[in-house]
Amino acid sequence: MRQAFSLLELLLAIALAGVMAYTASFYLDIDSISKQNVKTQLQSHFNIITSVILQCKEHSNVFPIQSNGSLASGTLLSTLECNTTTPYQLDGGKGSFIPPALDNFTAYTATQNGSEFYFSTTTAINSVNDEVLLELNTTYSPNQYELTHDATTAFLNFYLSR
Repeated sequence: MRQAFSLLELLLAIALAGVMAYTASFYLDIDSISKQNVKTQLQSHFNIITSVILQCKEHSNVFPIQSNGSLASGTLLSTLECNTTTPYQLDGGKGSFIPPALDNFTAYTATQNGSEFYFSTTTAINSVNDEVLLELNTTYSPNQYELTHDATTAFLNFYLSR
């Protein structure tokens, strides 16, 4: 008799767990959790990259350059160097670190045109990442954050100097 009662208790516990999981699925929006996670990580990357680049500018009075001495022009951020007395690469020198791009974003690149300096990344349109970029568009000023689209791609330019 005790075994039958234990089996009944087990079935009841499984049924209650199923009902709770079914009910919880209505209250948890997994897409918004994922979108918030991407948004938080992307903002963190913006802060880290901005910090590393501005630290370099503080030490050398110029923005990071390519190893051959020319200005950044769609150049991977991790390959740029800070032009101090002893030049060092942004990805690893003097404690600097350029984070790898998030999933479904392209690697971060930098461009300098005269006094403008910005870093860029791209992602596919009509994706969670594109939605995040659209949401972040309202967080930053138009002088700092520029988001454009073509038929398949969202292009983000994050300006540090204009």
